[in-house]
Amino acid sequence: MSAADGTVPAEALDLLQVRAAQLATVPGLPEAARTIGAERGIDYLDDPQVAAMLQRHRRLLSGMNSRGLWGGLLFAPGAVGAWFLLGTTDWSTSGTSADVVLCTPVALLLAISVYLLARAFWFRHVWLRGGTRDQVNGYLQILSAAGLPQHGLPAWLKPVTGERWR
Repeated sequence: MSAADGTVPAEALDLLQVRAAQLATVPGLPEAARTIGAERGIDYLDDPQVAAMLQRHRRLLSGMNSRGLWGGLLFAPGAVGAWFLLGTTDWSTSGTSADVVLCTPVALLLAISVYLLARAFWFRHVWLRGGTRDQVNGYLQILSAAGLPQHGLPAWLKPVTGERWR
């Protein structure tokens, strides 16, 4: 993500909605940005730091959403398969090799889905407990104070709390 010298890749800087130089021109906003940033442990007037936070936010949301989606999609047929096998199979008459052939795909679907769902919840945990969510909400407050409307934000940056900024 960032190099040891504190630089961030150019694609991370492209995630910035407004540069710090533009924010500094809004009367009273630099002081508000410093106050909000002090509460959340980030300097919102430092473009590389904000870009790294936005890149982390986007990566965590992507991990949550993709793994949660695939985990849920794979869990449904796995659960239906398990329900079908438990309800219709006479285990006393079937052989061991037939049981393995019947149960392996269902067990694989369930195992993969549980793994993906666990990863999605882990990404969510990191997003919440690591402070990224709070830092993004602070960034959204600053963008709102700068006059940037919410409908102008990319989907991955729109507030997930249901709070309307503008």
